[in-house]
Amino acid sequence: MQERGSAGGYGGEGDGCLTVAIRMPVRIVALVVVLPLRMAWDALRAAGRLAGRVLGRVGGWLVRVLLVVPAVALWRFVLVPVGLGVVWAARGLWRYLVVVPGVALWRYVLAPVGRAVGVAVAWAVSVLVVLPAVALWRYVLAPLGRAAGAGAVWVVRVLLVVPVAALYRHVLVPVAAGAVWLARWAVRLLFVIPAVAVYRYLLVPGAAGVVWLVRWLVVVPLVFLWCRVVVPVAREVWAALVVGWRVAGYVSRAVGRALKWLGTVVLVLPVVWVWHTVVLPVWRPVRRVAAEAGRAVRGALAVARETVRGVRADIRTALFGAPRPVERGGPRTEPEGRNPSNLEDDRQPHPG
Repeated sequence: MQERGSAGGYGGEGDGCLTVAIRMPVRIVALVVVLPLRMAWDALRAAGRLAGRVLGRVGGWLVRVLLVVPAVALWRFVLVPVGLGVVWAARGLWRYLVVVPGVALWRYVLAPVGRAVGVAVAWAVSVLVVLPAVALWRYVLAPLGRAAGAGAVWVVRVLLVVPVAALYRHVLVPVAAGAVWLARWAVRLLFVIPAVAVYRYLLVPGAAGVVWLVRWLVVVPLVFLWCRVVVPVAREVWAALVVGWRVAGYVSRAVGRALKWLGTVVLVLPVVWVWHTVVLPVWRPVRRVAAEAGRAVRGALAVARETVRGVRADIRTALFGAPRPVERGGPRTEPEGRNPSNLEDDRQPHPG
């Protein structure tokens, strides 16, 4: 009985003597070559996972303590209050130095002057330009244009269109039809008939002979070499590599489990004991004290913000007066002696 391949489903009843002879040596060489590579690969992969886990946790804690917490505190307790103060001051300066004077200038000076100038210019253009131009077009240019167009059309038709149409119909069309008929017969006699004869009586028999020679001199030997030599050898080499890779994986995993157990006993358990016994009892009181200090600082900053708001409200009241209640049910009357800038101040909300 012939030997059947066991690894990866390779081998069969049709294996030749060459396949059986090279199978075992190739598998032994593949195992010897692949085992160190597989063990090195598994060791590097385990070391990479461990290093990534440890560096990720330590890096995240350092980034949080050294960057995130100080940055949040700086933004919340320094930059935000300063930015609010700057925005409030800029809004007040922009309103009272630019917006109110600009609105008054536009409403009471520029807009009336612009409307008057526009009316005057429109009347002058209508009287001096539009009405004369309309009369010139209606009573002079339009009649002259219609008469000139009709004469030009008649001249072009008599001198150009009628002779060209007669020349095309009675000369060019018959000449072109005869030339096309002669060209068709010339192409057929000089090119089509010789080409068909060459293809039918020379190219087709010659191509059949070339195909027969290529088949029996090139294709058949190559197929025999591929099926009887190349495919069996390549199949056995691949099967040997697969078996060697699997055996090396078993060995590498056993070594890795032994190293993992040794690392756990020598490094992880002592570090966990130190963390739970020494670091946590010291870290919890320190964190509690830091939390109390943070709450005290936030309370002091809240009191300072309330004080600043009260002072700002007092300053606004002293400068602009207390806000007046709006009367409902009737038109609002303004006291005498108020200028337009005060009207704009009443319409626009105060900053803050």
